[in-house]
Amino acid sequence: MHELLRAARELLPEVDELELVGTAVGLRPGTPDNAPLLGPIDARTIVATGHYRNGILLSPLTADLVVELLLSGTVPEEMAPFSPARFDRKRPT
Repeated sequence: MHELLRAARELLPEVDELELVGTAVGLRPGTPDNAPLLGPIDARTIVATGHYRNGILLSPLTADLVVELLLSGTVPEEMAPFSPARFDRKRPT
């Protein structure tokens, strides 16, 4: 953060007068409802993301569900509530 502010100050010295009120990084992808995105988004793409802080804990279960989807061609019952379509108003969930 300091390096970014230092560079900004070189371009715009007035930055020194501003108050830094917060920062965010976003390295842990999350969703608006705090539930992961699991399942197909089209005929060729499956997503497994948005686990936020629990990714390391949920990765074995997520992997099992994705493998089941890939092998069977149908969305496992446990995966259905986390469908990416829940955020798409044009497609049913």
